[in-house]
Amino acid sequence: METSTGHHVSQSQKQMSLFRPYCAAAPGSSYFGDAMAMFFRGELMGVRHIRDGEPIGFSLRWRPGQLPADPCPCTLTIQPVPGACYRFSVPSYQAVLWLLEVCRSLAGRPTGEQAVDLPQAFWTQVLSA
Repeated sequence: METSTGHHVSQSQKQMSLFRPYCAAAPGSSYFGDAMAMFFRGELMGVRHIRDGEPIGFSLRWRPGQLPADPCPCTLTIQPVPGACYRFSVPSYQAVLWLLEVCRSLAGRPTGEQAVDLPQAFWTQVLSA
């Protein structure tokens, strides 16, 4: 008899096996498990460091797709700017690739040393669309 917890773990493992081919060759692919755990949480709070400027807080929320090509609706909110909210959608595997970069950038740092930021590719894609 399978418990609901066992079913959840099994379902997560199945989803991970579907996403793995999309991420295997990406930089930071060794952090795939961490990136998928972050993906399933559906939220990331962080800080964007601007050259010669004050750091800018942000939150990114998304609804994880079940399959790699499923749409992943996202909402990016820039903290200090009232009304600065961007809504967009990317394939779910793209969100996981961004999160791989986040996990890779956090590797080797002491916990809490520096705030989380998203990769430059994220900012370029989202803010230039």
